[in-house]
Amino acid sequence: MRDATASALACGKRRQMAREERRGRIPNPDKSDGAGTSAIESLPPATSGQVMSASWTREHHAAQDFVASSCRPEHDEAGLESIEKAADRVLEETGIRFLDDPQTIDMLKQIGGVASGDVVRLDGTELRSIIRRHAPAKFLLRGRNPARDTLVGASAPPVFAPIYGAPNVVLGNGKRVAGTRQIYAELVAAAHAALGLTNTGQMICVMEDVPEDRRPLEMLLAHLIHSDKPFMGSIASPAAAEAVADLTAAAVGRPAAARECNLLHLINATPPLTYWPNPLKCLRAIALKGEASMVSSYMMMGATSPVTVAGALIQGYAEVLAGLALAQLWRPGAPVVMGILAYPFDMRRMLPDFGDPASQLVQHYAAKLGRRLGVPVRGDGAITSAKVDDAQSGAEGGRVLSAAVSSGAHFILHATGWLEQGRTVSLEKFHRDAAALAELGHGKPADLPMHLDHGIEAEIRGRLAQS
Repeated sequence: MRDATASALACGKRRQMAREERRGRIPNPDKSDGAGTSAIESLPPATSGQVMSASWTREHHAAQDFVASSCRPEHDEAGLESIEKAADRVLEETGIRFLDDPQTIDMLKQIGGVASGDVVRLDGTELRSIIRRHAPAKFLLRGRNPARDTLVGASAPPVFAPIYGAPNVVLGNGKRVAGTRQIYAELVAAAHAALGLTNTGQMICVMEDVPEDRRPLEMLLAHLIHSDKPFMGSIASPAAAEAVADLTAAAVGRPAAARECNLLHLINATPPLTYWPNPLKCLRAIALKGEASMVSSYMMMGATSPVTVAGALIQGYAEVLAGLALAQLWRPGAPVVMGILAYPFDMRRMLPDFGDPASQLVQHYAAKLGRRLGVPVRGDGAITSAKVDDAQSGAEGGRVLSAAVSSGAHFILHATGWLEQGRTVSLEKFHRDAAALAELGHGKPADLPMHLDHGIEAEIRGRLAQS
């Protein structure tokens, strides 16, 4: 009898601990008093690729409890503030690494940043103040056809753009091939024709038959010839970003104006807590041109970020604060979009688990943090871990897209065509996703694109001939 009673008590205790763990309330066994600990304790400044975990600080507990009580909106302000405070500790105690870019480090020193090599410790309150003071809450993204201009931010409908960066393509007959220049042109034309897509994106697939240094101009030519919708800019290099921005401005043919731009560029931090040189230099070049940057942190929970939703939000928010503020330091008023995305990392397959519900919680609270900051927010579209366009693909993609739309995201990338963790764009899924987006009713009828000015086309082809 005593054995049975002890077993029942042990079982009950295990269940109670499991419930507490799910709620994020298991106490830190190493913290017996109220002394503070580092917000993120396993990231040596010199190790950018190391797996990182958040320590159970008071702020982290508050953030974790907030995420666990997501059904109680009255707790939003205090909970979001707890995430901001925890991110501030990360910025102040651990800092962000800015690799091989002395100009960026010098600029951050001017606002009180404390540099140690390429790691800069920052004041999160000051970064938020800079962003709120200068970054526009909304901006106009212009196309060659003024009728297709799109407003990004505030209460405007979400802007949808196709998959970005897929090296492989699944054709309509099911054959899997590498991306080519011809396929890229067909994808841009499909994006133009799609009622639900209001932006034709960038690098929908990789042009494997084109040398890497020629790809930015080849993609630009495809977007300008086969569509007159807005699209995204190149981040292949600062020089490529500037060249594409100048040629696009000439094709659009309208004078520069405040809170208006021609291109949106994807600028990614490299979790944990690192920016590589090319994104930093592209961010500077883009801001100085007056073009828009979508500063994003794309984390794998349990690999490049803490495994918890709260921990990922804290780290991602710290990373994007630095990038968003930098854009305003280079050019006050530069248009920006904030993106915090995180997906659980499957240790058996060694791949991120796209479509997992945890990522939708991250999206939900990232949008709230962006609204508090006063900037437009990024979302992810119909992304999935599925290898084919099947029921898994539809279920996962539908959940992620639904979370982005319902969270109030303003610019939703990867909205069509995504398969196989983003390694493949499927033509069939591209059209199916686009048809689903059209049912939201935000798009406009897609007439044939306006003809590209012959002088602009000749200029681009001339530069390609010289490269």
